[in-house]
Amino acid sequence: MKGMTKRRAMESEFDLPFELEDFSLQGIDPAAPTDAKPGSEEKVRMLAARYAAGLPLWHAEDRTDHGPEKLESDEMV
Repeated sequence: MKGMTKRRAMESEFDLPFELEDFSLQGIDPAAPTDAKPGSEEKVRMLAARYAAGLPLWHAEDRTDHGPEKLESDEMV
């Protein structure tokens, strides 16, 4: 029974309200699309802002390419 009490205490920690960071002070508008590359720190901050605002994580106009800015074949032309 003692272990069950500890487990319930741990579960209640996760039920606490999510502390929202003020993303507007960082110049982040969670409702706007982002040109940040997938996986970049800027993109992760945007996803966190959208999550905190209760918005969908992905915007239809977000940048989606994962590669370099220019492909080698583009430079050869």
